[in-house]
Amino acid sequence: MTEPTETPPASAYTQAEVYAPMEAEVADLVEALPDFPGFERRSWAELPCTHDGMRVPGYTNVELRYRLSIPDSESDLVRQRYTDIARTRWADRGLEITADLETDLGHRVDRELVAVRDDGVKLWYSVARYAALMVQSGPVPTSGETEIEYIPPAGGITPGGPGDKVSRYFPEGIPAEPATPFESPEHYENDL
Repeated sequence: MTEPTETPPASAYTQAEVYAPMEAEVADLVEALPDFPGFERRSWAELPCTHDGMRVPGYTNVELRYRLSIPDSESDLVRQRYTDIARTRWADRGLEITADLETDLGHRVDRELVAVRDDGVKLWYSVARYAALMVQSGPVPTSGETEIEYIPPAGGITPGGPGDKVSRYFPEGIPAEPATPFESPEHYENDL
């Protein structure tokens, strides 16, 4: 196997450190959404980091996924108004909007809105069959699983409940008291 020719750019976070500012982004947007119905599911995942088609060892790309139910995803409030609110909120914070797409399928209009923070964290609000808010870290150095702290979910997900799909990170159970509550996104932006 050939070694990659480059490593990812320097990251402001490690894998263990990035969950808190990413979860804070979710909480920040949810706070701005009127009549928010609550998410039905949250999950965490890691995606491989690659360069020139080769996996870059020692790095991962963390992704948080929050999904609304199908009935909630069908409402104009979720499909149109929440997209508009996310666009305005992210632009007002100075985030770069890198995609703002609308696809008319005849029976519904799907939307995709993507914004990127200065530290490389990406925010996606996507409305198709399901509406979802996803946050992706960009390349971060991997951490040991024991270094990853439980961050409580936002948007109405019960910590450790059936919609909180992060149990593989905590095989001994979701901690009753989170180790570190997350802070506002502004805290992390000022640290850069």
